[in-house]
Amino acid sequence: MSKEFTSRSLRLVTQIIRYVGLSAVLFLFSGASWSMTAIELLNMLDDARSKHSFVGTFIHSRGDAISTYEIVHMSKHGSMHERLKSLDGAPREILRDGDSVTCIHPEGQGSRWDEIPPLSPLVPNGATDWQALTKVFQFDIVANRRLAGREASVVELQPIHQDRYLRRYWVDQKTGLLLKTEIVAANGRVLEMAQFSEVSIDPDNIEQEIKPTLQGIVKKFTRQQHWLVPENDMNDWAPSWLPEGFVKTGSKSGQNDQSFLEAYTYSDGLSSFSLFREPSDHGFIEMEGQSSGATVAVARIVKVKEGQSWGITLVGEVPVSIAKRITQSVKLIPQ
Repeated sequence: MSKEFTSRSLRLVTQIIRYVGLSAVLFLFSGASWSMTAIELLNMLDDARSKHSFVGTFIHSRGDAISTYEIVHMSKHGSMHERLKSLDGAPREILRDGDSVTCIHPEGQGSRWDEIPPLSPLVPNGATDWQALTKVFQFDIVANRRLAGREASVVELQPIHQDRYLRRYWVDQKTGLLLKTEIVAANGRVLEMAQFSEVSIDPDNIEQEIKPTLQGIVKKFTRQQHWLVPENDMNDWAPSWLPEGFVKTGSKSGQNDQSFLEAYTYSDGLSSFSLFREPSDHGFIEMEGQSSGATVAVARIVKVKEGQSWGITLVGEVPVSIAKRITQSVKLIPQ
Protein backbone atom coordinates (compact mmCIF):
# COMPACT_ATOMS: atom_id res chain seq x y z
CA MET A 1 0.00 0.00 0.00
CA SER A 2 1.50 3.36 -1.03
CA LYS A 3 2.10 6.20 1.40
CA GLU A 4 0.01 8.47 -0.87
CA PHE A 5 -2.98 6.09 -0.70
CA THR A 6 -2.61 5.74 3.07
CA SER A 7 -2.46 9.51 3.51
CA ARG A 8 -5.60 10.01 1.38
CA SER A 9 -7.44 7.30 3.35
CA LEU A 10 -6.53 8.86 6.67
CA ARG A 11 -7.74 12.27 5.51
CA LEU A 12 -11.01 10.72 4.32
CA VAL A 13 -11.52 8.89 7.63
CA THR A 14 -10.79 12.10 9.54
CA GLN A 15 -13.33 14.02 7.44
CA ILE A 16 -15.95 11.33 8.03
CA ILE A 17 -15.33 11.40 11.79
CA ARG A 18 -15.59 15.18 11.82
CA TYR A 19 -18.80 15.06 9.74
CA VAL A 20 -20.37 12.40 11.95
CA GLY A 21 -19.35 14.31 15.05
CA LEU A 22 -20.85 17.54 13.75
CA SER A 23 -24.01 15.70 12.67
CA ALA A 24 -24.34 14.20 16.12
CA VAL A 25 -24.06 17.64 17.72
CA LEU A 26 -26.64 19.07 15.31
CA PHE A 27 -28.94 16.15 16.04
CA LEU A 28 -28.69 16.77 19.76
CA PHE A 29 -29.67 20.41 19.30
CA SER A 30 -32.38 19.91 16.67
CA GLY A 31 -33.79 16.95 18.59
CA ALA A 32 -34.16 18.78 21.89
CA SER A 33 -37.95 18.70 21.57
CA TRP A 34 -37.88 14.92 21.30
CA SER A 35 -37.48 14.86 25.09
CA MET A 36 -41.07 16.15 25.21
CA THR A 37 -43.99 13.82 24.69
CA ALA A 38 -46.48 14.31 21.88
CA ILE A 39 -49.11 15.38 24.43
CA GLU A 40 -46.77 17.99 25.91
CA LEU A 41 -46.06 19.42 22.46
CA LEU A 42 -49.76 19.65 21.62
CA ASN A 43 -50.50 21.29 24.96
CA MET A 44 -48.13 24.05 23.84
CA LEU A 45 -50.61 24.87 21.03
CA ASP A 46 -53.32 25.84 23.49
CA ASP A 47 -51.02 28.13 25.47
CA ALA A 48 -49.25 29.68 22.47
CA ARG A 49 -52.30 31.38 20.97
CA SER A 50 -52.89 33.32 24.20
CA LYS A 51 -49.22 34.11 24.85
CA HIS A 52 -47.96 35.14 21.43
CA SER A 53 -48.96 37.56 18.68
CA PHE A 54 -48.01 37.03 15.08
CA VAL A 55 -48.38 38.25 11.50
CA GLY A 56 -48.12 35.88 8.57
CA THR A 57 -49.30 34.49 5.26
CA PHE A 58 -50.67 30.99 4.94
CA ILE A 59 -52.00 28.65 2.26
CA HIS A 60 -55.19 26.68 2.88
CA SER A 61 -56.16 23.79 0.62
CA ARG A 62 -59.44 21.87 0.74
CA GLY A 63 -59.51 19.10 -1.82
CA ASP A 64 -58.54 20.74 -5.10
CA ALA A 65 -59.32 24.30 -3.94
CA ILE A 66 -56.40 26.43 -2.75
CA SER A 67 -56.65 29.84 -1.05
CA THR A 68 -54.10 32.26 0.38
CA TYR A 69 -54.70 34.42 3.45
CA GLU A 70 -53.01 37.11 5.45
CA ILE A 71 -53.48 36.69 9.20
CA VAL A 72 -52.80 39.02 12.11
CA HIS A 73 -53.26 37.52 15.58
CA MET A 74 -52.85 39.71 18.66
CA SER A 75 -52.87 38.56 22.26
CA LYS A 76 -53.12 41.34 24.82
CA HIS A 77 -53.94 41.08 28.53
CA GLY A 78 -55.49 37.65 28.02
CA SER A 79 -57.77 38.87 25.21
CA MET A 80 -57.31 37.68 21.63
CA HIS A 81 -57.97 39.68 18.47
CA GLU A 82 -57.57 38.58 14.87
CA ARG A 83 -57.77 39.86 11.31
CA LEU A 84 -58.03 37.37 8.45
CA LYS A 85 -57.90 38.69 4.89
CA SER A 86 -58.23 36.74 1.63
CA LEU A 87 -55.44 37.40 -0.87
CA ASP A 88 -57.10 35.76 -3.86
CA GLY A 89 -60.65 35.51 -5.15
CA ALA A 90 -63.31 37.96 -3.95
CA PRO A 91 -61.89 40.40 -1.37
CA ARG A 92 -63.12 39.67 2.13
CA GLU A 93 -61.95 40.23 5.67
CA ILE A 94 -62.86 38.66 9.01
CA LEU A 95 -62.23 40.47 12.29
CA ARG A 96 -62.48 38.65 15.61
CA ASP A 97 -62.66 40.03 19.11
CA GLY A 98 -63.37 37.24 21.56
CA ASP A 99 -66.79 35.85 20.62
CA SER A 100 -67.55 38.84 18.40
CA VAL A 101 -66.99 38.33 14.67
CA THR A 102 -67.22 40.99 11.94
CA CYS A 103 -67.20 40.12 8.22
CA ILE A 104 -66.48 42.69 5.52
CA HIS A 105 -67.15 42.41 1.77
CA PRO A 106 -66.50 45.39 -0.53
CA GLU A 107 -69.68 46.51 -2.29
CA GLY A 108 -70.53 44.27 -5.21
CA GLN A 109 -67.86 41.70 -4.35
CA GLY A 110 -68.85 38.18 -3.32
CA SER A 111 -71.84 37.50 -1.09
CA ARG A 112 -72.76 38.07 2.52
CA TRP A 113 -72.16 35.39 5.10
CA ASP A 114 -75.27 33.85 6.62
CA GLU A 115 -73.26 31.90 9.17
CA ILE A 116 -70.18 32.66 11.24
CA PRO A 117 -67.13 31.89 9.05
CA PRO A 118 -64.87 29.07 10.21
CA LEU A 119 -61.95 29.88 12.44
CA SER A 120 -58.45 30.03 11.03
CA PRO A 121 -57.18 26.43 10.81
CA LEU A 122 -53.84 27.58 12.27
CA VAL A 123 -55.34 29.09 15.44
CA PRO A 124 -56.78 26.41 17.76
CA ASN A 125 -60.23 27.32 19.10
CA GLY A 126 -59.94 26.89 22.85
CA ALA A 127 -58.14 24.29 24.92
CA THR A 128 -58.21 20.66 23.77
CA ASP A 129 -58.11 17.74 26.18
CA TRP A 130 -55.43 15.84 24.30
CA GLN A 131 -55.08 13.25 27.06
CA ALA A 132 -58.74 12.27 26.68
CA LEU A 133 -58.17 11.77 22.94
CA THR A 134 -55.59 9.04 23.61
CA LYS A 135 -58.59 6.70 23.87
CA VAL A 136 -59.26 7.12 20.16
CA PHE A 137 -55.89 8.21 18.69
CA GLN A 138 -52.33 6.95 18.85
CA PHE A 139 -49.99 9.94 19.36
CA ASP A 140 -46.46 9.95 17.93
CA ILE A 141 -43.70 12.48 17.20
CA VAL A 142 -42.72 11.39 13.70
CA ALA A 143 -40.17 13.98 12.54
CA ASN A 144 -38.42 17.31 12.97
CA ARG A 145 -38.86 19.69 10.06
CA ARG A 146 -37.94 23.26 9.09
CA LEU A 147 -40.97 25.28 8.01
CA ALA A 148 -41.38 29.01 7.28
CA GLY A 149 -37.81 29.47 8.52
CA ARG A 150 -38.54 27.84 11.90
CA GLU A 151 -37.84 24.46 13.50
CA ALA A 152 -40.94 22.35 14.08
CA SER A 153 -41.77 18.94 15.52
CA VAL A 154 -44.35 16.91 13.61
CA VAL A 155 -46.96 15.20 15.78
CA GLU A 156 -49.18 12.57 14.18
CA LEU A 157 -52.55 11.42 15.49
CA GLN A 158 -53.37 8.00 14.05
CA PRO A 159 -56.99 6.92 14.65
CA ILE A 160 -57.21 3.64 16.56
CA HIS A 161 -60.43 2.79 14.71
CA GLN A 162 -61.51 3.90 11.23
CA ASP A 163 -64.02 6.42 12.61
CA ARG A 164 -61.83 9.51 12.29
CA TYR A 165 -59.26 11.06 10.00
CA LEU A 166 -55.52 10.96 10.62
CA ARG A 167 -54.14 14.36 11.63
CA ARG A 168 -50.67 15.89 11.64
CA TYR A 169 -49.47 19.02 13.45
CA TRP A 170 -46.23 20.93 12.85
CA VAL A 171 -45.53 22.57 16.25
CA ASP A 172 -42.99 25.40 16.48
CA GLN A 173 -40.34 24.15 18.92
CA LYS A 174 -39.63 27.58 20.42
CA THR A 175 -43.10 29.08 20.85
CA GLY A 176 -45.54 26.18 20.46
CA LEU A 177 -47.42 27.93 17.65
CA LEU A 178 -49.02 25.78 14.96
CA LEU A 179 -47.12 26.17 11.68
CA LYS A 180 -48.90 23.55 9.59
CA THR A 181 -51.74 21.07 9.89
CA GLU A 182 -53.02 18.23 7.72
CA ILE A 183 -56.15 16.09 7.73
CA VAL A 184 -55.54 12.79 5.93
CA ALA A 185 -57.95 10.12 4.65
CA ALA A 186 -57.44 6.39 5.28
CA ASN A 187 -56.02 6.00 1.75
CA GLY A 188 -53.29 8.57 2.48
CA ARG A 189 -54.84 11.43 0.52
CA VAL A 190 -54.45 14.84 2.16
CA LEU A 191 -58.00 16.19 2.38
CA GLU A 192 -57.17 19.52 3.97
CA MET A 193 -53.97 21.42 4.68
CA ALA A 194 -53.01 24.79 6.10
CA GLN A 195 -49.40 25.99 6.15
CA PHE A 196 -47.57 29.21 6.89
CA SER A 197 -45.37 30.39 4.04
CA GLU A 198 -44.02 33.18 6.25
CA VAL A 199 -44.65 34.26 9.82
CA SER A 200 -43.30 36.92 12.19
CA ILE A 201 -43.85 36.16 15.87
CA ASP A 202 -44.37 38.89 18.48
CA PRO A 203 -43.65 41.78 16.08
CA ASP A 204 -43.73 45.45 17.08
CA ASN A 205 -46.72 47.73 16.35
CA ILE A 206 -49.13 44.84 15.89
CA GLU A 207 -52.05 46.96 17.15
CA GLN A 208 -51.88 48.90 13.89
CA GLU A 209 -51.92 45.66 11.89
CA ILE A 210 -55.11 44.41 13.54
CA LYS A 211 -57.25 47.25 12.14
CA PRO A 212 -59.54 46.52 9.14
CA THR A 213 -58.21 47.33 5.66
CA LEU A 214 -61.45 46.93 3.66
CA GLN A 215 -64.69 48.90 3.47
CA GLY A 216 -68.06 47.72 2.25
CA ILE A 217 -70.81 45.34 3.39
CA VAL A 218 -70.42 44.59 7.09
CA LYS A 219 -72.07 41.73 8.97
CA LYS A 220 -71.57 41.08 12.67
CA PHE A 221 -72.06 37.90 14.67
CA THR A 222 -71.73 36.64 18.19
CA ARG A 223 -71.39 32.91 18.71
CA GLN A 224 -74.16 32.88 21.31
CA GLN A 225 -76.65 33.96 18.63
CA HIS A 226 -76.25 30.71 16.73
CA TRP A 227 -75.20 27.52 18.48
CA LEU A 228 -76.30 27.31 22.10
CA VAL A 229 -74.95 24.85 24.65
CA PRO A 230 -77.85 22.47 25.36
CA GLU A 231 -79.14 22.70 28.93
CA ASN A 232 -81.04 19.42 28.74
CA ASP A 233 -81.96 16.62 26.39
CA MET A 234 -85.63 17.48 25.91
CA ASN A 235 -85.42 17.01 22.15
CA ASP A 236 -87.38 14.00 20.89
CA TRP A 237 -84.76 12.68 18.46
CA ALA A 238 -81.09 11.72 18.55
CA PRO A 239 -78.63 9.31 16.96
CA SER A 240 -78.53 5.99 18.77
CA TRP A 241 -74.87 5.49 17.78
CA LEU A 242 -71.90 7.87 17.90
CA PRO A 243 -68.16 7.26 17.58
CA GLU A 244 -66.54 6.98 21.00
CA GLY A 245 -65.87 10.37 22.59
CA PHE A 246 -68.42 12.45 20.67
CA VAL A 247 -70.93 14.38 22.80
CA LYS A 248 -73.60 16.98 22.07
CA THR A 249 -72.17 20.50 22.28
CA GLY A 250 -74.73 22.86 20.74
CA SER A 251 -78.26 23.29 19.42
CA LYS A 252 -80.06 25.54 16.99
CA SER A 253 -83.68 26.12 15.96
CA GLY A 254 -84.73 26.68 12.37
CA GLN A 255 -85.87 30.13 11.29
CA ASN A 256 -88.92 31.00 9.22
CA ASP A 257 -86.91 31.07 6.01
CA GLN A 258 -85.11 27.81 6.73
CA SER A 259 -86.48 24.34 6.00
CA PHE A 260 -84.85 22.47 8.88
CA LEU A 261 -86.69 22.25 12.20
CA GLU A 262 -83.69 22.03 14.49
CA ALA A 263 -80.05 21.04 14.49
CA TYR A 264 -77.48 19.74 16.97
CA THR A 265 -73.70 19.80 17.00
CA TYR A 266 -71.47 17.02 18.31
CA SER A 267 -67.74 17.08 19.02
CA ASP A 268 -64.95 15.00 20.53
CA GLY A 269 -62.91 18.13 21.26
CA LEU A 270 -61.10 17.95 17.94
CA SER A 271 -63.54 16.99 15.18
CA SER A 272 -67.18 18.06 15.00
CA PHE A 273 -70.32 17.56 12.95
CA SER A 274 -73.89 18.89 12.84
CA LEU A 275 -77.15 16.97 12.40
CA PHE A 276 -80.14 18.74 10.83
CA ARG A 277 -83.73 17.47 10.92
CA GLU A 278 -86.35 18.57 8.40
CA PRO A 279 -89.49 17.20 6.72
CA SER A 280 -88.72 14.36 4.33
CA ASP A 281 -91.23 15.65 1.81
CA HIS A 282 -91.12 18.98 -0.06
CA GLY A 283 -88.26 17.92 -2.30
CA PHE A 284 -85.80 16.51 0.26
CA ILE A 285 -83.03 14.76 -1.69
CA GLU A 286 -80.82 12.03 -0.26
CA MET A 287 -77.02 12.32 -0.69
CA GLU A 288 -74.62 9.42 -0.38
CA GLY A 289 -71.70 11.71 0.42
CA GLN A 290 -70.67 15.07 -0.96
CA SER A 291 -67.30 16.33 0.26
CA SER A 292 -65.24 19.49 0.36
CA GLY A 293 -61.84 18.73 1.77
CA ALA A 294 -62.34 17.00 5.11
CA THR A 295 -65.97 18.13 5.39
CA VAL A 296 -68.57 15.63 4.25
CA ALA A 297 -72.34 15.98 3.78
CA VAL A 298 -74.70 13.01 3.90
CA ALA A 299 -78.50 13.24 3.66
CA ARG A 300 -80.80 10.30 4.34
CA ILE A 301 -84.52 9.71 4.87
CA VAL A 302 -84.96 7.98 8.21
CA LYS A 303 -88.18 6.27 9.29
CA VAL A 304 -88.83 7.07 12.95
CA LYS A 305 -92.22 5.34 13.32
CA GLU A 306 -95.02 3.93 11.22
CA GLY A 307 -96.04 6.45 8.61
CA GLN A 308 -93.53 9.09 9.72
CA SER A 309 -90.06 9.83 8.40
CA TRP A 310 -87.57 12.69 8.57
CA GLY A 311 -84.87 14.05 6.36
CA ILE A 312 -81.61 13.90 8.33
CA THR A 313 -78.51 15.70 7.05
CA LEU A 314 -75.04 15.44 8.59
CA VAL A 315 -72.30 17.97 7.80
CA GLY A 316 -68.90 17.69 9.43
CA GLU A 317 -65.40 16.24 9.69
CA VAL A 318 -66.00 12.48 9.79
CA PRO A 319 -65.44 9.81 7.13
CA VAL A 320 -68.43 9.28 4.87
CA SER A 321 -69.00 5.71 6.11
CA ILE A 322 -69.26 7.01 9.67
CA ALA A 323 -71.57 9.86 8.59
CA LYS A 324 -73.92 7.33 6.98
CA ARG A 325 -73.95 5.16 10.09
CA ILE A 326 -74.73 8.12 12.37
CA THR A 327 -77.60 9.42 10.25
CA GLN A 328 -79.08 5.96 9.83
CA SER A 329 -79.08 5.50 13.62
CA VAL A 330 -81.34 8.53 14.30
CA LYS A 331 -84.41 7.52 16.33
CA LEU A 332 -87.21 9.01 18.37
CA ILE A 333 -86.52 9.33 22.08
CA PRO A 334 -89.36 7.97 24.25
CA GLN A 335 -90.81 10.80 26.36
